[in-house]
Amino acid sequence: MDNGGSSTNIGKYVDKFFDMLVLYDDNLVFKDGTKSNHDYKGLLKAAIDVFLNHQSNYTAYEVYQTFFMMYQITPEDKSEIDEKSPDVLISEPNYLLDLVDIMRKYEENTGELINWQRDHFIHSVNVFILGLAVYAQNQSYRTIFQNYILKNKHYKKYYRIDGNFSHEEFLYRWGVAALFHDIGYPFEIIGKQLDKLIEDGIKNISHSYDNVKMGLDFRDFDEFNVIAKLDPFDYADQYRERYSDSKVLDLFKPTDIMAHKLKLDFGFDNEVYKKLIKHLNGFPRFMTERDFVDHGFFSAILVLNSYGKLIQKYAKKDKDFFFYPIVDSATAILLHNYYSNALQKPPFNFGKLRPKQSPISYLLILCDELQEWNRQPYGVLDVKENHVNDLDVVIDDEYMKVIYILNNGPMGFGFSKKKDDVIDNVLEIQDIFLGKLSIRTKIELDNVIRDISIAEIQTPNILLRNVEKLARQINDEYNEELKAKLDEAIKKGDEKEIAEYKEKCSYLCDFEDLSADYKISNVRQAKSIPKKLSMIGCEIAHIDDERDEITKFDEKEIEDLAIFEHVDWCRERKGTGWSYGDVKNPEERRTPYLVSWEKLPDDIKDMDRKATENIPNLLNSIGLKVVRNKIRLLTFKMHQFYETGSLDDKSDGEKRFKELPKHVQYSNYKQADYLVKILKEKGFELVSLNDSRDKIHRFDEEDIEYFAKREHEGWLKLKLNLGYAHLPIDESDIQKIEEGIRESHNPNLVSWEDLDINVKKANKDTFINLPNLCDDSNVGLKIVRRQ
Repeated sequence: MDNGGSSTNIGKYVDKFFDMLVLYDDNLVFKDGTKSNHDYKGLLKAAIDVFLNHQSNYTAYEVYQTFFMMYQITPEDKSEIDEKSPDVLISEPNYLLDLVDIMRKYEENTGELINWQRDHFIHSVNVFILGLAVYAQNQSYRTIFQNYILKNKHYKKYYRIDGNFSHEEFLYRWGVAALFHDIGYPFEIIGKQLDKLIEDGIKNISHSYDNVKMGLDFRDFDEFNVIAKLDPFDYADQYRERYSDSKVLDLFKPTDIMAHKLKLDFGFDNEVYKKLIKHLNGFPRFMTERDFVDHGFFSAILVLNSYGKLIQKYAKKDKDFFFYPIVDSATAILLHNYYSNALQKPPFNFGKLRPKQSPISYLLILCDELQEWNRQPYGVLDVKENHVNDLDVVIDDEYMKVIYILNNGPMGFGFSKKKDDVIDNVLEIQDIFLGKLSIRTKIELDNVIRDISIAEIQTPNILLRNVEKLARQINDEYNEELKAKLDEAIKKGDEKEIAEYKEKCSYLCDFEDLSADYKISNVRQAKSIPKKLSMIGCEIAHIDDERDEITKFDEKEIEDLAIFEHVDWCRERKGTGWSYGDVKNPEERRTPYLVSWEKLPDDIKDMDRKATENIPNLLNSIGLKVVRNKIRLLTFKMHQFYETGSLDDKSDGEKRFKELPKHVQYSNYKQADYLVKILKEKGFELVSLNDSRDKIHRFDEEDIEYFAKREHEGWLKLKLNLGYAHLPIDESDIQKIEEGIRESHNPNLVSWEDLDINVKKANKDTFINLPNLCDDSNVGLKIVRRQ
């Protein structure tokens, strides 16, 4: 797949869906006996195929556009008007697509004003496609959906030419629900923006603002919660004839319409029905009082308002079909959050949703929760987190097996289990999958250290005078490197290389004479050195520091830091107005190197590697050196103690530590960092031996119990974060599609209370011996009381 994507199985399942699908308009026969010769199915299939090969806003919009052009509501009645007629409509504004475009632009342009926000535009297309795959692969769901449609009193349904039930009925209802389910997300964005304003600025004024929350309130919600009435006012008459209890409702009011729909689907008695109407009409106030915004609620109302007006305006007859496919889709949009936010809580206390109650709602909740791959982060904090890059999925009548694939490190504590729990709490999953839903996470473990979230790196400040010295030195060494390459090309007689390096050397000059752009670029590189060193457990120290100097990085560290340098350089270039160009042109601010690391020429990669290798010499030139961060030294010592059980072991702990698998190193790093945090929780901290405060020689029993429990909790979360989990024995077949996932039956993956007593003792021993581990001459730390 290019630029993210999904399982190859998804493509196969979508192919199967379209093999099953027959579109009414593609087989339309006109009054004169000729056929329509449309291939709308082929157009939609092509848009989806392109999207699956390259997921972007552009290809996502092609799917939206094709679907909503196929089902555009216009004065043209395609089932009755001869296309040869001069009255055929040539063009008509597509108000539904306008809504889609507004949502996309609003989401993209407000990301920097929100902490947490991910893509909902591409996400909605992926939800749509995943639903097509489930429908194609699961006979139980198809049967439930067909029975649900056929029992409805409304006679206008999609049928094939041969008179059989058509899968187009599902395509239409599901397309409206899936593609529009987040159309109201800007309502939620507004609330998040207000919260961020409070968080970023106002709370700094006074701690009394800590509990201030912003909500979204409507002074005139009734004006929003209404479908425009167009003359003649007859679009609800047929519906009222079929359902006598709807005669007392305001069928121009979306919340009343959806309440009635839910009553029909769930078989509510009148008491529950009245509570539901009241709750829906008061839901904006309900959300405000509880400090949240349910965008699904507003999405559903927007869909009903839009379609309600269009159908009144354009439908010649059977205007009540609005109350069947459209209200069904809108109610699913409502329920995709509202079911768990409201209906499973007092005063309703509903159980799990069953597909026969509302098949589209059921599928939307399932697919919306599962769709995590290739979601573009927009929020300020969200862009710093790791995200699911791809998906492997197997769907049939027995199982749905989902594997999230992460190329950039761990996703989050217990990610797979949380997904499992959410779905299991809301949906009766075995109604369609007789076996079960299986959710796992696959991580490329060799990349974990490289892809530690930069947000976790604690970067020490570096004095400006040192930054300036380093920036000058960086420029001088860059000049020397290019001149050396030119000399080498001249010796080889390679005319092409000679011309290339002569052109590059023509831009070289002393630091004082650099343009502002290049001067700041050198400063940026200098300022990044502390962060780079932090990423590999090192730090800058004075040349007289007692710790051993690190004069050489290993191959893996060099590669990781070279990649980081290139990414940091790209961020700088983009931020200062540069763009990609085939040929370097400083005047036009274009460069051919504004590409991913994988696409970078080897000679440019080598320059980044050499710059990384040269960091120790660079620091030496201004009286500084690279040393191991003392917390990293403690990590080595703790692992050595774990292996040998001796505080006096004199072997090379760092060498042995570096022989561990990368994900084990990462786990140990995180545990050592976590120690610093839990010590602070009890009023202790780790400091250098030259600190004047008295050293703590031992902890009391209560503190040891607390630390050991907290350390186990951190370890447990980390293992879940890295994808460890129990896999039931009878699911060994899952391993065929889960290559790379560790099957772990570790008995320690339990809560502290359920942990074996001997393991608890081992955890406590860590803290009993921690003061002495810190005091080791190779570590040089001590534990003191915080001031």
